[in-house]
Amino acid sequence: MHSLVSSAATGVTVAGHGDHERPLRILQVGPTAYRGGVTTAVLMLAKGLRQEGHEVMLVTDGGDTRELEALGVQCRVTKLSQKPLAIARGIIDTRRALRDFRPDVVHVHGRAPSLRSHLSGRRPDWFTLHSTHLTERVGWMDAGAVRRALSPLARRFFVLDESAREYLQHAMGIENERVEVVFNGVDCDRYRVPTERERRIARAQFGVRDGQTLVLFVGRLHAWKQPQAIVELARRTRAGHDQLRFAIVGEGELEASVRDAIAAAGVEDICTMHGWMDPLEAYFAADLLVMPSLHEGFGLVAVEAMATGCPVLRSRTGGSDRMIVEGRTGFCCGTDVESFILAGQQVLAEPRKLAAMRTDVREWVASRLSLRAQARTVVDHYRRHWPR
Repeated sequence: MHSLVSSAATGVTVAGHGDHERPLRILQVGPTAYRGGVTTAVLMLAKGLRQEGHEVMLVTDGGDTRELEALGVQCRVTKLSQKPLAIARGIIDTRRALRDFRPDVVHVHGRAPSLRSHLSGRRPDWFTLHSTHLTERVGWMDAGAVRRALSPLARRFFVLDESAREYLQHAMGIENERVEVVFNGVDCDRYRVPTERERRIARAQFGVRDGQTLVLFVGRLHAWKQPQAIVELARRTRAGHDQLRFAIVGEGELEASVRDAIAAAGVEDICTMHGWMDPLEAYFAADLLVMPSLHEGFGLVAVEAMATGCPVLRSRTGGSDRMIVEGRTGFCCGTDVESFILAGQQVLAEPRKLAAMRTDVREWVASRLSLRAQARTVVDHYRRHWPR
């Protein structure tokens, strides 16, 4: 039987194990300096593994790691760009981390961390592919046989859906048995159903009144996220639906283009843009999260919103089949803008159904896609495929 041992130094409750299931020493290497889904996924996995009682070190390129450090996760900063000097510096830093921490498992997130670990003398045990394909060409040598040889530098791989598994198999020659599908988890303690007061305050901050329906987009303003589709949905639904409001939260290279599109569509009064923020209050305020992406790794934003009770309308891309139960947790559409708009018009024609879905949405996520559940699944794979 496992005992529970409280660590006074970190405030973490650690599960005691027999020798055959002792806590692991896990080195995670991945990017957390920029805002986005990969950063969230890397930070949350490190948190979940620590909460499950394992010793964790994170080698990263920066960002806010204070929560992890408070839990007892050791964090070291290095450079993860593909420039020669950054690679050299990263090799030195990774080698020091390997020497000092002596990990049982090395788990990398992306090509740059994988290369650094490999050149430091330790082939990564696991590589998580956070999208449906590896980063496209990042240098003049990153093509053909060189790309194929340098990209899959790991013993085994985690992917977020079957299309990513197929990509690794056909484009990179990775054997099917070396790939496992594991979904990103969400911190259901942080992403929770708001109280009535919290929801009222959040909606007021977005200028949403009683009886109005708020449609929310959260993400990078990038071409493959198709943020202009939200503007077009606002334009087409405003006639006869004067209680609809739209909020676009995020930053990116399309920010000016989206602002111009809002002005050209004449929807400035119902469609507003907001810079990057902690999305929790945005989720609290929303009635529907929309994600019309051309492709996604898993769409962690969608799971976060669902954990707060907010239904989702999203394209049939990475992870959609694992989070959307049609009409219960959300709705799916094609990746083309017209398909998204037609689905949006249908869903928004009956806003009362969205309110009725909120309890089911939260319960479904909490039972299947929690952070702790993800961490336990990942550790199970670590142990099952232990490097001998």
